[in-house]
Amino acid sequence: MKRRERGLTFISVLLLLGVAAGVVWLVTFGPAYWDNQEVKSTLNAAANLCYQEHNDAKVRAFIMRKLQQQFGDPGFEGKQLAIDLDPQDLRIERTQSPKHVDIWLTYSRTVKTPFVDQERTVTFSDHADQDLSDVKW
Repeated sequence: MKRRERGLTFISVLLLLGVAAGVVWLVTFGPAYWDNQEVKSTLNAAANLCYQEHNDAKVRAFIMRKLQQQFGDPGFEGKQLAIDLDPQDLRIERTQSPKHVDIWLTYSRTVKTPFVDQERTVTFSDHADQDLSDVKW
């Protein structure tokens, strides 16, 4: 006996709704999370810079300069960032025993939701750390 095709089932509707919700989330929040990966990369580069640079002010300036290059809005002559960043939210802590550096950055990013024309604020708290002990061969 041949089975008759059912057409659209409850499970297929759920799968379509799930895929549609995933696409909407990706369009809305995907760029913010992609930019967050760039911020994490910048913090890791700054943590590596701490091997050579012992002045936290210069490391802080490096981070702010890199973020300005990555997220600066050329229409505002580099003064406005695409991310909402307060320089006070960048924290660098070093320990001497063992030699270690921790860098924390908290910032927010405003995203626009499609179809409902609303704005949401997503807050990110990123951390990078690096062991600064001498390499033992």
